Amino acid sequence: MARMRAKRHIPERLEVCHERWFDAPMLNKGKWREKCGFPEDAKIFLEIGCGKGKFCTETAPKYPDVLYIALERDTSVILAAIEKAHREEVPNLFFLNADAGLLENYFSEDEIDRIYINFCDPWSRRNKPKRRLTYRAFLEQYKVLLKEHGQIHFKTDNDELYDFSLEEFKECGFALSELTRDLHNSEWDKDNVRTEFEQKFADQGIGIKRAVASL
Repeated sequence: MARMRAKRHIPERLEVCHERWFDAPMLNKGKWREKCGFPEDAKIFLEIGCGKGKFCTETAPKYPDVLYIALERDTSVILAAIEKAHREEVPNLFFLNADAGLLENYFSEDEIDRIYINFCDPWSRRNKPKRRLTYRAFLEQYKVLLKEHGQIHFKTDNDELYDFSLEEFKECGFALSELTRDLHNSEWDKDNVRTEFEQKFADQGIGIKRAVASL
């Protein structure tokens, strides 16, 4: 895929959508519901690596009572997602421009109900597995932040990453369900929201792998 061209006037464009993101998200740790105007018992869904926002802007409206937070490290990319959410006026969707490795700086223990990891970098090159978002060090971090019975919803096109991730989930004490190597022809496709990458891979005839990992 071609490298995304850097966007212009990012600060000004973010300011237009200021209600969608936070300058100092560290201050929201343990207080996301309060800061976003949600009741204390509202669920929080976190998407790690939201890209340009197709998945989050289509998924958040399916759960109007859930506080949906979409994380993306690349500012130029998350800008596209934020502007999309702003245009479409999705009231329960907010954004976090941050690195997934620093989640404990932004969320408290037992604060998150569900995590989405969609088509993360497989880091297939030699000696790179520790950078995968489903590597055990990341999973142990997610376990701290997830509530009891919390879930990780995982999708990928990459067979090697899928097999690796299933083993890592098991090693870290997650129970696996809804396993499929052909999501689009499975019983779970009716509720599936396709990401930009997912549609691209599907158009190439690549089977989409999915798993739900639960505490």
